Amino acid sequence: MSFCDVFKEFIPIRVDEDIYLRQHEPEKDARPFWEIYDDEENFTWFGGYKRPHDWNEEREIRAEASRVKGFRGKREYPWVVTYQGEVIGQIQLFGFFNHNTCAEVGFFLKKAWWNRGINTKVLKAVCRFGIETMGLERIEAFAHVDNVSSNRTLQKAGFVKEGTLRKRFEVKKELYDCHVYSFVKDQLEK
Repeated sequence: MSFCDVFKEFIPIRVDEDIYLRQHEPEKDARPFWEIYDDEENFTWFGGYKRPHDWNEEREIRAEASRVKGFRGKREYPWVVTYQGEVIGQIQLFGFFNHNTCAEVGFFLKKAWWNRGINTKVLKAVCRFGIETMGLERIEAFAHVDNVSSNRTLQKAGFVKEGTLRKRFEVKKELYDCHVYSFVKDQLEK
């Protein structure tokens, strides 16, 4: 399947019996995503994003619809992470470069679901999809140096730390250092 073919119809991923990755459904997902964004602790490590401070269903539906639009425009491949049907987060491949052989991955979960190994499983499944289905050779990830959980999750999912980028990550209007990680095709377990 070619890179462009992967964007003709969204492909969901069944990670295990409980975890399912599906396409965004703006009307359905607006409230669950707002609940994630509304928790200050959830928003601690969202580099470059401004935390919204008030619920506005119309604005949130537009935000969710932009994910679908990004998929249709071949700019991102965003999945909603669900656990037994409940929306608990998001993971996406985006920033495709080098003739669509490389991409960046970004992910987050609702605080109540942290430290359960879910992100590790989801990352592994998305890396497999990116390499086997999309034809990616390299997937990059960036993690704030103080975000212990994300750094550990990336390592458990098989990502290799390549270094530290200084003043690369904006959080709450300040620039921080971040670690850069990669997962390459040769690492994929058969």
